[in-house]
Amino acid sequence: MGRDVYYFSHDVNASNDPKIIVMKELCGVIAYAWWWILIEQLAVQEDYKLPMDKITFAGLAIAFGMKQNEANASSNEAKASKNKQAEAFINLLINECELLETDGEYFWSPSLIRRNLLRKNKQIEISRKRSEAGRLGGLKSAEQRSKTKQMLQANEANQANQAKGKERKGNNIERDTRAREDENPLSMFDDDEVKNKPIYDLYMKAIGDVSPVIKDRLDDLVESYGKERVIVAINTTADNGGNSIKYVETVTAGNLKKEVQKDFGASKHNGNARNVSRKKEEVDWQAEYERVHGKG
Repeated sequence: MGRDVYYFSHDVNASNDPKIIVMKELCGVIAYAWWWILIEQLAVQEDYKLPMDKITFAGLAIAFGMKQNEANASSNEAKASKNKQAEAFINLLINECELLETDGEYFWSPSLIRRNLLRKNKQIEISRKRSEAGRLGGLKSAEQRSKTKQMLQANEANQANQAKGKERKGNNIERDTRAREDENPLSMFDDDEVKNKPIYDLYMKAIGDVSPVIKDRLDDLVESYGKERVIVAINTTADNGGNSIKYVETVTAGNLKKEVQKDFGASKHNGNARNVSRKKEEVDWQAEYERVHGKG
């Protein structure tokens, strides 16, 4: 049976081996070639052994290229002569040169078996080391993958925490802003827009909340009529039960203000008499409110 053997070791000084020298002395230099052909045949056999039988000797005779004895007339005798030569050569290597050993059924080369077993053991050791290196490499790779996965998970968790922190911070800022606006509705206005803050404060105290729309309308009144007139209008509206910016606008621009100013001017025109009783004209505020809002 063939083996997975593609080479065998060969000492560079094999020709100086005393056993090889004896072989060449007994059989000639050609025996050196026969010897390595024989070793090649043994190296590919199971257990590195060949059987001691006629078929083996016939095959070796062909492999050695042995010539027939010219004294033999028939071809059968010639073949038998070559086989005998091969058998005699094998027995010489066993008995005279001690290069081979036999148990009567098989023969072999102890040196070949020893060398191939050493080579096989080295291959097994190399294979074991490679397998161990692969296993350790796999463990290291798995460990590295695990570390990488943990780093990615930690990074994702950190990003999630940062996002939550930003969200909480944003919520806190929004909540604080709403709280400040609840405490002071005027906080919704930028610093450069609180020039009429006293007007807004008075409106909130006297009438109601100041929304952005109401704020704009109060600004328009101040720009058109002045702060003093708007303040008088807000107080007058509150005193007479008014509760809307529309009412304030009506009072600011309407005849009511004119009447108040006329009464004040008439009193001043009558002189400096301190005991003069000045009485404002009574106004029907309900009728005025319904007139402004389109009722009645």
